[in-house]
Amino acid sequence: MSRTSRLHQGLVAGFSILVLARCAEADLQDTPGAKTDRESRYERQRAGATPDEWARRLEDPQPEVRLETVKSLAESNDPKAHDLLMQAVEDRDPRVATTAVDALGRNGAKYASSFLAQHLFLAGTSPGLRQRILIALGRIHDPTTARLILEFIRGDADPQLRGTAIRVIGEIDDGSTLADLRRFAEQEKDGQLKTLANDAVTRIEARQARTESAGAH
Repeated sequence: MSRTSRLHQGLVAGFSILVLARCAEADLQDTPGAKTDRESRYERQRAGATPDEWARRLEDPQPEVRLETVKSLAESNDPKAHDLLMQAVEDRDPRVATTAVDALGRNGAKYASSFLAQHLFLAGTSPGLRQRILIALGRIHDPTTARLILEFIRGDADPQLRGTAIRVIGEIDDGSTLADLRRFAEQEKDGQLKTLANDAVTRIEARQARTESAGAH
């Protein structure tokens, strides 16, 4: 065998040993004994837990643990998970609170709609969380919250939040809000908010007309 061939074989063998060593290192890192306590907790959360375990983890001092717990609750069909998600809305970490609100919105959680609407008025609710609550209410489509959102529009000074709230009322489609929306559009001085209110009126009226037309047939 030539010197060049032996050198080539030696390089190939050395590379193979290096690859095997890296693979062994990766396998060691992936073994259960090598995982941190936090990683193990995350795995248990994803695999599912009892309501008592979820409740305990929502009290964990580590916000990452509480966040992962909320993500697990969002995927659970256990009725007790609903109450725990509502509890997480009041979490001191904004990531946990907003994830809980988003989960309630995606799940169309009517049981939580009044709870969420009332949080719009709490002094401790940040503008960012109010925005996410409004979006969640728009997804839930619960007509019983429409008048609370109207009240919020009248009392809040943030034009962005008021604009979102007007759009949400249009999405909720509660016919009892039409007179108030028309009055708001007439009296509002902000041109953009006035336009949004008129658009909401148009959407609600159009849906009512379609419903009446379908009923007539």
